[in-house]
Amino acid sequence: MAFDQRAYLREVIGPLRDRPGGLSPTDLARHYGVNPEMSAAELREQLIAVRRLWNQRSSGVDSAARVCAQLHSRDEQLRNEHGTAMFEPSWWRDRIEEHGRGTRAESERFARDLAQSYGALGRITQAQLTEIAEHWPGLDAEQIDTSVRRAGLAVVDPVELPTGPGMERTAYRSLLRLQDLLGAPTVVQVVHPGAAPFRLLGAEAVPLDAATVRARTQEANRLADAAAVRNRKEALGLLERAAADGVDLRLLALFQVVDRLRSGRARGLADGLLVRIATDTGLEQSDARSVVANLPLDAGQDAGPAGRIRDLVADGQLLAARQAVAVLPVDDPHRDELRGQVDTLLGEVESLRRAAEEATRSEREEEATRLLRSALRIAADDDDLAERLAALAPAPPRGLAARATETGVRLTWTAPPGQVAEVRYRVVRSDRPPRSAAEGETVSESALAEATDPAAPPARSLHYGVFASVGGDWSRPATVATRIVPPVTAVRVSVRPDELSCSWRTHPAAEGVRVRRTLGRPPSSAQDGEPVPASRAGLSDDTGNGVTDRYYGIVAVYRDERGAEVEGPLVVARAVLRDAAPSHVERLRAHVTALDAQTATAHFAWLTPVGGTVSIRRSELRPTWAPGTRIRREEMQGYGEALVSDRIVQEAETLLEVTVPSGRFVYVPFTLDRATDTAVVGEPLALGVTEPVRQLIARRTGDEVNVAWVWPPSVNLAEVTFTPPHGVPTVQRLTRGQVTESGCRLRVGSGGGRVSVRTVERGPGGEAYSAAESVPVDGVPVAFRYRIRRDGGLFSRKRLLSVDVDQPCEGVELLLVAASGVAMPARPERGTVLSRVTGLSLHPDAPWQLPFTLPTGLTKPYWLRCFVIRPPNARVTDPIDEMKVS
Repeated sequence: MAFDQRAYLREVIGPLRDRPGGLSPTDLARHYGVNPEMSAAELREQLIAVRRLWNQRSSGVDSAARVCAQLHSRDEQLRNEHGTAMFEPSWWRDRIEEHGRGTRAESERFARDLAQSYGALGRITQAQLTEIAEHWPGLDAEQIDTSVRRAGLAVVDPVELPTGPGMERTAYRSLLRLQDLLGAPTVVQVVHPGAAPFRLLGAEAVPLDAATVRARTQEANRLADAAAVRNRKEALGLLERAAADGVDLRLLALFQVVDRLRSGRARGLADGLLVRIATDTGLEQSDARSVVANLPLDAGQDAGPAGRIRDLVADGQLLAARQAVAVLPVDDPHRDELRGQVDTLLGEVESLRRAAEEATRSEREEEATRLLRSALRIAADDDDLAERLAALAPAPPRGLAARATETGVRLTWTAPPGQVAEVRYRVVRSDRPPRSAAEGETVSESALAEATDPAAPPARSLHYGVFASVGGDWSRPATVATRIVPPVTAVRVSVRPDELSCSWRTHPAAEGVRVRRTLGRPPSSAQDGEPVPASRAGLSDDTGNGVTDRYYGIVAVYRDERGAEVEGPLVVARAVLRDAAPSHVERLRAHVTALDAQTATAHFAWLTPVGGTVSIRRSELRPTWAPGTRIRREEMQGYGEALVSDRIVQEAETLLEVTVPSGRFVYVPFTLDRATDTAVVGEPLALGVTEPVRQLIARRTGDEVNVAWVWPPSVNLAEVTFTPPHGVPTVQRLTRGQVTESGCRLRVGSGGGRVSVRTVERGPGGEAYSAAESVPVDGVPVAFRYRIRRDGGLFSRKRLLSVDVDQPCEGVELLLVAASGVAMPARPERGTVLSRVTGLSLHPDAPWQLPFTLPTGLTKPYWLRCFVIRPPNARVTDPIDEMKVS
């Protein structure tokens, strides 16, 4: 049955959106949309479709995206633990039975807790029941109703009391989003995964100081790259910065527990259940009792208009908050505070919107995407922002390469950086570099990062453009130029007593074919030998003395765009006139490169035999015949499977490229003798792809990256490639002994890049390569230091700004601001702009200076601060002693 995406979103994702208790750990069948009657094939199809949906929807900003991100994160853990067993019906039957046993036990426990907490009243409000039930995600509505009846309770009308936030909103929203993805109720689980129960009160409180967070960050940096690891490292980074700013992380963790209890207290939940909710977050029982005992009885009193506005701001509903502030009574004591807060956030959103527009105009699509996402985190209800993000074109594809094949042009590339949604690509061909997706002839449009143009005109200068889209506009193009001049293919020679014939296939655009004949030796060039009349499809010739072999140099002829003649590559055909059996292929050379877990590309080469046609066959077993043995054609056809692909003859060698399964196989060349309908067995070659490395990590220290991985047991050679954002990749090969003794260290620039590693296995017939594993290498932010000094006498208003950087930096934008007051301005809009400088080129050995004059009217105390607007990730050291004037 085909996957019904709408039904799945309505029946599975919808009910999970508003559950603060998170996902049920055992209700996997419902979360994956699996039923016990599904076959293995149906399970595979269902899981692929569900995972694709989670991946596409998890990058959004709504509550459904949060659920999809949680499901996707847990699915990674399940796949690591169970692998392909998840495609087996028996595995799902075990999970369904396990869930059934668990829900029955949970239902009984739920009934006992309800009776203990509300039995004396004999009733519970619908709001209270909903609040409690959301912390029991394993129970469905029918099981909850059964538990209520078992407890002897009646459900009455609910009373809704909203809650409020507890700390600085922007950073805290980002932290909560990451905790959702990690399934961490508090920051304790971020710093100490699995640390439950934990203490937050007294001398035995769990360590949450800055040193502990730094140590956990270093441990996370050594883990293999995965979505959960990246989310945890980002969360630890937020906590490390918060600790550096003086935030008490133990109090932050305690607030998160209290914040979960506030809604319960506002709804009148009994203390026993509030203790249960606190311990469900991981808090130790005695600490939970202390927190609940000290929870204010008026925890829900902030649920007035001001509280609702604060909730809207915390939830990212900024436009709704602006409307709510507009209708607040003039005498409301919170009116000015809330209006100022909303106006500040609106200004921040507008600044991000303008910066995204500037980034788009400057062709910095990745930065524009980041800026719009940051704005949407503040104002998720701004439809204009959402539409801009949806319509924003991604960065162009990277690494576009074109390779001529016998059937046209093959193009390959990699996806634009930073994309999580599915990317579609449009490939166009033109006689000049295409500038838009509508310019030129469309070759293909798909989600694959490769394409083949079978209709590429030969002997022409061809320009290809690849455009990317995630549903909105097409990106700027990645372009490449090439030209193909195809040779003749499928050359066959037939010798009869008095006549021989030679046939071939010619590209439809070829103007004709030229052939020259030599006797007893192959031609040295396309001009060597005696001309022989030929058609587009072949030729006929006599056998001469019937003893001397005849060679034919065959060249396809084309016309370029200016009408000039262009010759294709020389192809040599040999007519063997001696009455001898064809020789066998003594040595088959090959190398196999993994494309993915199932397929690989195999390249074969062999010396073209004197006579006969070579057929390469693949089998899991070695042949029983010795090399050189002549067998019947029927015997050959009963062995393995023939490799079918176009061949290229280069002088004395024949080349073959073909896609094969990734397992280990035996490849055997057979030389066919059509005159006797027999074949001569060649030397067999056993070859297959190698195992890839595991747990690849790249740790950067300054200008050096230390790369480490887990070797497969049977592999002793690896190929390491570092690809910078702009430049030529560097490749080196290292043995296991070299890596063990000295490690793998790479010199990298400040822009970062990507490291990929694939294993190599050398054999007597060639080399085998694994699929490449790769990890990103972060760029190093530019470090800015500035000084503000008096320029003149004691009462002079002239000042001098001096700026230093630790590495070359282009396109720098600086903003110098003055602000009166005791508080240092945290953002440029908090002060008066004295000077804006753009397009600077800074170098470490040449400090940049700017003289400026203080404006009149500044009242002490006041601050002078320099903001680095671009690059956006700069590390700025502020000279606090020189900034404040009092």
